[in-house]
Amino acid sequence: MLPFLPPATEFIRHTDLLTLAGMDELPIHRVCFDFAAFSSASFDAHAITLPAKLQGAVAKRQGEFLAGRLAARHALSPYGLGDQVVTIGAAREPRWPAGMEGSISHSQLLGEGMALCAVRPGHAGLGLDLEAWLGAGQAEQLWPGIVDQEEWGRLEPAALAAGLDRAQGLTLVFSAKESLFKALHPRVGRYFDFLDASWTGLTEQTISLRLKTPLAPCLPAGWHCTLRWQRLPGGLLTLLAL
Repeated sequence: MLPFLPPATEFIRHTDLLTLAGMDELPIHRVCFDFAAFSSASFDAHAITLPAKLQGAVAKRQGEFLAGRLAARHALSPYGLGDQVVTIGAAREPRWPAGMEGSISHSQLLGEGMALCAVRPGHAGLGLDLEAWLGAGQAEQLWPGIVDQEEWGRLEPAALAAGLDRAQGLTLVFSAKESLFKALHPRVGRYFDFLDASWTGLTEQTISLRLKTPLAPCLPAGWHCTLRWQRLPGGLLTLLAL
């Protein structure tokens, strides 16, 4: 059964569901919102409490949090858990109801705020990320913190084969490594870096990653996985479901 999706408000433009090819069983709940329409009253309007640790945050961060938690509410509703509070963990990660795992991401694409959430029963590992496309200048500046020299050197032809330019290819790799971190962090229990993994292949719908550094006994160097990704107007999303 699909969850109840509330009507648009001044802050919330619309809500809907996305599915990635081959992953119909894991819908992604999308909330599109207007940063300019956010105010502290938006929390009361949507019956969500602003956590104490975000009381001093800027309005943009508070608005992103609210939209993300609304997406989580929609995602949990089919499991009868829509009224459960998704709290914030010590590493700022969402704390899901017992027996559930999930992932939230938010960004601004073409001037519109967007929050995504996917949830499912279990603890196998689930990571979701949403990114706006990097520009060519940004890619030239940022790539050393995202990929190593070898990855960067082979990125352009692989990206072109998947219908992307090099900056878009770097955006995809960045997003995939973000999703990897979110999916593995519950097992690893600590921070690890973008350069602890490398991309090994990409297509128009998938990207594969391999660990270069052992992260845990069950995650040795050489461990690999494949993520799904999808274009959106102004950016893309990646999803890792282990």
